[in-house]
Amino acid sequence: MRVKVKNATISCVAAVAVSLFCIGCGSKETYGKYTEEQMQQIGLPVRMSELPAPTGTSMALGVQSETVTSDEILAVTENILKPAAPTMPESAFKEQARPFIREAIRGKVTDILLYQEARKTAPENIDDLLDKTVDAEIANFVASYGNDYALAESKIRERGMDWRSFREFQKKLIMTQSYLSSKFNTEKRFSQQQLRDFYNEHKHEIPEICSDSRVGFSVIDIQPDLLAAGQVAEGEIPQTAAERIAGELVSELNNGADFAALAGQYHGNLAPIGGKVTPMKIEDTSLTEPYRSLKEQAVQMQPGQIAGPIQIDGHVFVLKLDTLRPGGCKPLDEVELLIGQLMRNQEGQRQYQQLVEKLLKKTDLAQMDRFEDFCIEQAYRQWGRS
Repeated sequence: MRVKVKNATISCVAAVAVSLFCIGCGSKETYGKYTEEQMQQIGLPVRMSELPAPTGTSMALGVQSETVTSDEILAVTENILKPAAPTMPESAFKEQARPFIREAIRGKVTDILLYQEARKTAPENIDDLLDKTVDAEIANFVASYGNDYALAESKIRERGMDWRSFREFQKKLIMTQSYLSSKFNTEKRFSQQQLRDFYNEHKHEIPEICSDSRVGFSVIDIQPDLLAAGQVAEGEIPQTAAERIAGELVSELNNGADFAALAGQYHGNLAPIGGKVTPMKIEDTSLTEPYRSLKEQAVQMQPGQIAGPIQIDGHVFVLKLDTLRPGGCKPLDEVELLIGQLMRNQEGQRQYQQLVEKLLKKTDLAQMDRFEDFCIEQAYRQWGRS
């Protein structure tokens, strides 16, 4: 489903939180029991994790037997917050930075707590059991870089790890994923009425189900007052010459002439790109002239058809319909499997959030708030003056 993002100055990357599921954004490789796609299918977030080692003076937040440092939190949020800090007043920066800092802290704390819970439920010899799986994961990782051990090692170091810490990361990853998969019911079945209710409520948010009707067309824009003297015949006024030229162009185009090449010989902002107009929603009522009238003409045509001369606001146009795509929604019976998967994803996310909230209640929330304030202050001290 679509997610609307506001506050582009800072909000351009909403997925700032750390993660226990993958090392590196956009990676399709397998790290642990599940691939990124499989984790998405069971409705769990795929986020970044395993930050570079903290440096410099920082505050530490204790989470059971582990710690999270403010340097780690700033490392997660740097790409988002650092560019914005020098351009904003301190109060505005702190207000907009807070949700990103908070999410980063919650992500790191959640990772630690989930791993601790996984350790509690694991057999005593879990480390021995994991060794073979981790060996296979490391072999797969090296193979993904053409079995170039040095290259693979350099990629690990870019992520702030060496082979020892990478190995430990893999153990934690596999354990935590297995723990989560054991906690969630990902095979839940839904009644026909539940599927229909979800479909009716969300179908317009899902591009695979519903699409807008769109029309795309190209134009040759002939502006009478810009015609060269040789283009206006004796006894003609420029307007009449433009209409005559448009008629001649229609004949040429119907005989196979290249539309884009001819459009480039005439006028208007679109001439350099062959007169092609970006496809637009047929239902769009905000268009101004000449595009409103051209769209109304285009939707009455067949793809590839040529029309003209068309007079709008003193210009003379030749119009070609490129694409006409009717909108609409697929019926439920065609997308029932997709709806069921989306509902299971939603249920998995709900279960995950419930588990996270339950775990976070075990932490000192007041201490987390103080740590959050410190991280925000540190962020502005480091980046607001850079």
